[in-house]
Amino acid sequence: MPGHRRGVGSSLASFTGTTAAADGTVLRVDRTRLRFLDEAVLDAFLADAGFVIEARYGDWDGGPVTGTSREIITIARRR
Repeated sequence: MPGHRRGVGSSLASFTGTTAAADGTVLRVDRTRLRFLDEAVLDAFLADAGFVIEARYGDWDGGPVTGTSREIITIARRR
């Protein structure tokens, strides 16, 4: 993606994506910031929003969350 930049802090990631036409004319620039939560903070946010956790995985193959997991995939449902 042309113009793609990334900055990662302790729990924040921000990036800019530029969409351009084939001739290089910039059509739009999108700036995004993502906040990554640990399990305890995520659980609190979900509970406050009225959700119950049904399952949690540490990868897209359904493995457990461990200290080296690169993902926290959470399945939750409304109470």
